[in-house]
This record gives sequence, C-alpha cells and structure tokens, in this order.
Amino acid sequence: MSVEKSAQTIDEIANQISSIKLWELPFETLEKLDKYYLREQNIISDNVLELQEDLSNRLSANDASTLEKSRNSLRFFKAKHESLEIRRESLNDAIEMRHMELGMIEKFRTENNYRLHESILFYVIIGILSLITYDLLFNNDIDISKKIFWIDVGCCLYFLVDLTLRFRSCNSSKWFWRRYWLDILTSIPVPPAGQMIRFGRFARLIRLLRAARSLRVFLFMWRGLDKLRDVINVPLMKKSLKICVFMIFLGAVVMTWTEGKGDNPVSNLFDSVWWSFISIFTGAFGPIYNPQTLIGRLVTVLLVICGMLLIGIFTATLTSLYMDDETDELAHNQERMEKKLDKIERLLEEKD
Repeated sequence: MSVEKSAQTIDEIANQISSIKLWELPFETLEKLDKYYLREQNIISDNVLELQEDLSNRLSANDASTLEKSRNSLRFFKAKHESLEIRRESLNDAIEMRHMELGMIEKFRTENNYRLHESILFYVIIGILSLITYDLLFNNDIDISKKIFWIDVGCCLYFLVDLTLRFRSCNSSKWFWRRYWLDILTSIPVPPAGQMIRFGRFARLIRLLRAARSLRVFLFMWRGLDKLRDVINVPLMKKSLKICVFMIFLGAVVMTWTEGKGDNPVSNLFDSVWWSFISIFTGAFGPIYNPQTLIGRLVTVLLVICGMLLIGIFTATLTSLYMDDETDELAHNQERMEKKLDKIERLLEEKD
C-alpha cells in the first residue's frame, strides 16, 4: 500500500468516525453509554470518599504531609466528574433528539420527506433573515416593509407549525422548552417599525425581538456544522459566548433607554449594539460615545470587565485546543500501559 493511499484511507476513516452523531445511534447503545458514564462517576465518588477518609485519619494523627497532594487529587477527580456530567447531559440531549426525530419521521411518513422538510426550513430561515436584515438596515420604503412583514408572517407560521410538530414528537416537554425557547421567541412576527412609532420607546423593544431573529442562523449553523461545533463546543467557551451575546444586547438596550436622546451615537438600538460590541471586545468605546449618566457608566464598566474575562477564556480555550494532540497521545499511551498491566496481571494469576 502506497504512502498516499494509506494517508487517504486514514483520512476517510477519521471522517467516518467524526461524522457519527450520538442521536443516530440505537437507544440500546445510548443507554449502555449512559450506564458507563454513571458507573465512572460512582467510581470517582468512591475515590473521593477514600481520599477524604485517608486525609482525615492523617490529620487526626497530626500528619499533614499529603494535604497538598490530596488537594491536587481532589481537583483532578472534580474535573473528571464534571466532564462526565457534561457528557451525560449531551447524551440525554442525543436521546431526546432521537425520540423527536423518530416522531417527526413518523409524521412525515418517510425519512426522505423529513429531510426535505429540514432543507426547506433551512433555506426559509436564511431567506427571511436576509429580508429582515435588508429591511432593518437598508430599506426606507414603508410599502416594501409591509410586504416583507407579510412574508415574515407566513414564514413564522411555518416555523410555529414545525415547532408544534417537534413538541408533539418529543419525549420530554421540559427538554423541548429548554432547547427551543429561543426558536419560539424568534418565530413571533414583528410589524414594520414605521407603524410602531406611535408606541414611542416601546418600538425599540419590538425591534430588539427582530434583531434576536438573527440568532436563529447562528444556532442553526452551530448545530449543523460539525467542524465548527467541535471547535467551540467547549463547555466554558460555549457558556461564555452565550453570556457575551446576552451582554451585548443588554448593554445596547440599557444605553438606548438611558442615553439614547437626540442624535447621539446610541440613539437607536442598532448603533447601540455596535457600541456595546466594541466596548466588550476592544474597550475602545470612547471614540464612538462616552456615557454621561451613572447607569450608562456602570454598564460600560460591566461590559469592559466582561470582555476582559471573555478574551482570557478564549485564549485559554485556543491553547487547550492546540494541546489536544499531546493530550490524546498521553491518553493513548496510558491506555496501552493499562492493557500491558492487565496482561501481566493475567499471566501472574495463571502462574499462581
């Protein structure tokens, strides 16, 4: 076998393995995997109890020589336990997703019909969000805004029908609401901004719901692109990104309500979102707008601190990703060592 063909075979096998989705596996396999994670967590709990008992005995004997070692071991056990808990949560999502997918396939009669529906849904989302973006950023014609609104209403009805079918197909309503609450929120049609002027500042809240629709593309692509999801689906990074998006919109809303007077750079929601984004990721908010009120300054401080923490987490996550190869090699060597030790143990038992 040539070197080129061997490399191609390895790439194909790697792609096949990486393309395996948890929710595509049989329920029996998923249940066994959940039992394995639970068993590993119980072993860790037993190790922690033994560690506590040993340390307590040593401290009772006025021996604190292993205190630091015990703390390090405890941190290791805690991190491993949290990692298993996260895996069990992902596994539970996979099980619920599998239940829902099978229910949707049953409602659409065949799997091909369901896949076609998924494809249509994707393109409808892209299309309507493109129209809404055009309406919010570039369009000044009220008649065009009305037409876009009615198209939006039709698309939202389609989204709500899809969400209703998914709700009726899922196994746990609690899981459904936890996973799809944002989809439900962004499926609410919003009237053209020009017709909401009479509501005053309340119109900005309505437009915020419009802006939140853009998150559908982000979330859909996050779920659909395996490569992107593998990179950013680090628990701490994922939570940080959610907090960051929340803080950007929160900062924008607060600044618009407190200081959005006259013709300043934060007089509308979309300029405030840009100001909030710059404040978090660069801290260079001054050239755009310098807050004048106490609330505005407190929000600015909060955004800058949030940005500092996010950059630190992002840097640490990238570092851990670059070190994955070394970690995998250590894990592989440890597995080989354990197999050799098991083999030696079996040989010794046979001699006895």
